Amino acid sequence: MNTLNILIDEFFDNFTSEHTRLNYRSDLNHFLKFADQEFKLDLQSVEREHIIKYRNWLSEVGGQKQEGHAPKSIARKLAALSSYFDFLVEKGQRQFNPASSVKRPRLDVRSPTQALTKDQVRELLALIDNTKLSGALHSAMLILFFTSGLRKSEVLSLRYKNYREINEHKVIEFVGKGGKIGQKLVHPEAVAAIEHYLSLMRASGRSHQNEDWLFQPSHNPTDPKNLNKALNPRTLNEILNQYAKILGLNFSVSPHSARATFIGELLELGVDIYTVAREVNHSSVKTTQEYDKRRKKLSDSPVYKLKY
Repeated sequence: MNTLNILIDEFFDNFTSEHTRLNYRSDLNHFLKFADQEFKLDLQSVEREHIIKYRNWLSEVGGQKQEGHAPKSIARKLAALSSYFDFLVEKGQRQFNPASSVKRPRLDVRSPTQALTKDQVRELLALIDNTKLSGALHSAMLILFFTSGLRKSEVLSLRYKNYREINEHKVIEFVGKGGKIGQKLVHPEAVAAIEHYLSLMRASGRSHQNEDWLFQPSHNPTDPKNLNKALNPRTLNEILNQYAKILGLNFSVSPHSARATFIGELLELGVDIYTVAREVNHSSVKTTQEYDKRRKKLSDSPVYKLKY
């Protein structure tokens, strides 16, 4: 096997996040397939011109249904390539990184983020039957999502010990992007929903221990006795879409929709964008600005504040 291909596994060992490893591996394989089909090249022979053609192909027809990829997806794929070539330079397998000078696309928002309105959130949560254990689970998770802005992976990886009290405040300690440990204040409505869920779990004979998963499936068809496990990410999306369908929403709803709703509501309430960016662990406020859906009213124009 080519030395460069052997080094691929070593490269992925650098990343602490399983999510990042999977995405970067997929992106690298995507480029290798393109390079082989278009140029009959391996990584040793790739030059800047090949990466530029790959970028242009992604932009024009490289996505699903022969449509172009979103700028953010293209930027991520190029970042994955650049990181790998940097790694090869460090290992003495390449003299330079051919992707380093390739211009990235502008990260304009191609389509609006699928956030919900406050009324839609209330109506969606009202559909849940909290008297059942499965409903209590759904309610606790969804209220936490809509009141915390946490990512799907951050919620699904929570253990019972991560839900704790500090100075009379309920907090969640979570592992964020890049393996960073974060701490989030839990909204009172989320506290009530989680406590209700925990009480129903105790009543069913499934009391939580410190190392247990906080949110556990109410049933497991493949292994009925194995319920102390993390929820399947796909299951969570199905739960959300199930309620969205009943509600009659004409767009797909996901945990990211809840995160977008959280960010948009804070901005709507007038919370400073830098504060919001810190709250949701965005490395740049430019990312946070993508979620700012506030209407720009002519009556709010700063022009009216001018007085000479």
